Amino acid sequence: MFNNLSKEEKENKFRELINFAEKIQNSSLRNACINILRDYKKKLFVKAAGHDAIENMKCSRTHQCFDGGLLDHMLNVTKNAYNIGLIYNKNVDMDLILFGAILHDIGKTKIFDEWNENSDIKSNLNYSYLLVDHVYLGESIVEEYLNKEEISEKLKYQALHIIATHMDTMDKHMAEAYIVSYADSVDADVENIISYPRNAINPILKSYMYESVNDIK
Repeated sequence: MFNNLSKEEKENKFRELINFAEKIQNSSLRNACINILRDYKKKLFVKAAGHDAIENMKCSRTHQCFDGGLLDHMLNVTKNAYNIGLIYNKNVDMDLILFGAILHDIGKTKIFDEWNENSDIKSNLNYSYLLVDHVYLGESIVEEYLNKEEISEKLKYQALHIIATHMDTMDKHMAEAYIVSYADSVDADVENIISYPRNAINPILKSYMYESVNDIK
């Protein structure tokens, strides 16, 4: 089951994200990325990555629905994308991969309420999620910071393209966008299975079709 992150764990994960951001060679992308992380640090520390209205039923499709979950997810996606990018590093832009992976879900800082352990809905959704979703909000945040940097229009929109397409809401036109989107899906799906191994219920036998290693005695 999900475990809330301690303050120390949050600080360590945030530092790891900063370390990845510092690997970005392009100064404009690097500065924008680090500035966003620092300005949104407090929000990142109190947001979940997913929302869960029926946690007690153990069958909710969600991921990292815990205090600090958004920070955890962003770091996992960054690690995934970075390692995939290294395989194709002669043919892809690692700066764009790192930038897009680190910030792909930054828009969630504006759609989820602060984590409330006593709430039946662990991470409440507000109207902005229903109307525009985190992808649009994330693009807006990132573009605001990129506009403060000396950056070409082409590079700016390449970076925004990765944020815009990570949820398959529009066609991808860059290998970097595929890598970030795939890294995102892998973490969300794996975390969902690890934390909710009982999602798959046999409707006939009314028993679980999967047991995690932690269930084996």
